Amino acid sequence: MFYPQEMTEIEIIAPAKDLITVTKVLSGQGIFSQTDVNYLGSDKNHPQANLWQEKAAAYSILERRLHSILLSLGVEKTSPLQKDYDELIDAEKAKSIIDEVEKQVKELVDQINLETKKIEHLKTVLIQIEPLSGIDVDFSQLQNAKYIASIIGIIPNEHIERLGTSLDRIPHELFTLSQKPQRSVVWLAASRDNSDMLDRAARSAYLDPISIPLDFQGTPAQIVESVKTTIQESETKIVKLKGPLAEIRKAKETELTDLLWDIKCSHLTTNAILKYGRLKYTYIIVGWVFSSQVDNLRNKLKAIAENIVIETHATKREKDSNEIPIALNNPRMLRPFQMLVSNYAEPKYGELDPTPLVAIMFPFLFGAMFGDVGQGLIITLFGFLGMTKRLKIMKGLGGLNPIIFACGIMSTIFGFLYGSILGFEHVIPALWLRPAEDIMTILIITIIAGVGVLSIGYLLNIFNLIKVKDWPNMIFSKNGIAGLWLYWSLIGTGLALAMPAFSLPKIPFIVATSIGLIAIGGAEVFIRLMGGHRPLIHGGVGMFAVQVFFELLEVMISYLSNSLSFVRVGAFAVAHSNLSGVFFILGDMVSPSHGIGYWVMFLVGLVFIIGFEGLIVGIQTMRLTYYEIFGKFFNGGGKRFEPLSLHPIEKD
Repeated sequence: MFYPQEMTEIEIIAPAKDLITVTKVLSGQGIFSQTDVNYLGSDKNHPQANLWQEKAAAYSILERRLHSILLSLGVEKTSPLQKDYDELIDAEKAKSIIDEVEKQVKELVDQINLETKKIEHLKTVLIQIEPLSGIDVDFSQLQNAKYIASIIGIIPNEHIERLGTSLDRIPHELFTLSQKPQRSVVWLAASRDNSDMLDRAARSAYLDPISIPLDFQGTPAQIVESVKTTIQESETKIVKLKGPLAEIRKAKETELTDLLWDIKCSHLTTNAILKYGRLKYTYIIVGWVFSSQVDNLRNKLKAIAENIVIETHATKREKDSNEIPIALNNPRMLRPFQMLVSNYAEPKYGELDPTPLVAIMFPFLFGAMFGDVGQGLIITLFGFLGMTKRLKIMKGLGGLNPIIFACGIMSTIFGFLYGSILGFEHVIPALWLRPAEDIMTILIITIIAGVGVLSIGYLLNIFNLIKVKDWPNMIFSKNGIAGLWLYWSLIGTGLALAMPAFSLPKIPFIVATSIGLIAIGGAEVFIRLMGGHRPLIHGGVGMFAVQVFFELLEVMISYLSNSLSFVRVGAFAVAHSNLSGVFFILGDMVSPSHGIGYWVMFLVGLVFIIGFEGLIVGIQTMRLTYYEIFGKFFNGGGKRFEPLSLHPIEKD
């Protein structure tokens, strides 16, 4: 749980005759992550060199075509029932089936698309013409004159004069057919010899032309009726065309989805084989397997291929290689928080999985900033309804619902500690303190808590470095022992100098700070010295001194900013309390006697606080987790484990 799953590298040499069955076993378990080794022993002059590549390309094309057919038939879920397979499907046979169905479906779909585009175009015409129904002018005669070029369109009133001025140099006619306060319908005409100038003038005056299909004649009112009739005819035609499609779906759906499964299996198998190394009569297969499943996989492979050769190489945590795929294996209740970690980065193989820490810290920080019994229970309810899929609006959040549920519970707990219920501060007693009344106390406490959290981050990073035996960085890096030493020395020095009441000895802390500064400032030299690298200093002593100065300045600023970042926890706790008070004041202004207006404002505030402020607090919680906590110990950069599998991986 605290580390990615232990991995073992496996190398398999399989006879060519057992290739399909071996690949089937590897892809049927969901425990094998393949490594591309097609460069091993490949013979480009071998007559079968391009066989698998051609097969993979053929299956890919067939799969896309079949998906398109099923989509046209209205089969939205195109994943077939999973069934066993023993050999690759004959691509030519599958193609002939697809060709036959595709021909039937394509003819119907093309006609439906044609009618659909026609309807869309006519609806656009309708939008333009309907507002002009009161104009008793035959538009078709105006637009289709033999010797006259004309434009009927809508123009802003302030541009009518400008349009006339633009056409002063040529003979023209400009009639206003209909006028409204902002825009007018005009008819603009000139000889066909001047049609180009007519078009340019119309565009410069922002005249929006009305295009009427040649099939429609008469006044706008008559054209509107004709267009509506044509739309109804096309819609009726579409309904009739969908009938044969439904019959094809009923007759062919099972056959096509089964065929899709066979093609998917064959496509995946050929893609996997393309990554194998090829010898004359055997193939080389390399990949990674969960160490706990090595014996199980070995037994299954031996059972189907007697002459198969299998070698395994267990990988220790000390080998922090980016090539080892990472699979996190947390309990089901921690999987949503595992998603937060994976969205940031996958841990390296020898690195601690921060999921358990995130599962504790994320809800805790959220609850501390958003402490309220009533609002917390509402958030908990929304998270629960989302997890049980009983609330449609929460389904889209998927894996976030358990996180919302946990944050709601912690918000409720802090609500009791703060004595707040639905924004009311004095209905229940505060088991700890009231943020709005103890502002300095809550801010100081959050800084102290932040120092503790950051220290945990340093300790986890030191543990990670010990695990991979990176002794130089463990001792001297800014996130190692030297960094933690300097951090606490500065805190002690600051308390000793700024707060004499604590009676802390100044000299030991100043000496400890000096040691920390020397360790961090000379970290590069000490790390290179321990690693046996030379030269110890690059660019001369002067350049090194400048570099050390700015590095120490950066470290000091990061200590201060990282620690003060946790002030936002207390600040949001105070702001949350005061924000509820704002809506109570607004409610009193609307309805001083606490009538219906007061409670309407209360509900508005409740929705705003849970929705908008809750979102902001969630973002701030994520920021603290990613940048302040992870920044101290979590490097990431691991490669996600992607098993060779026919079956879709279920995401919790």
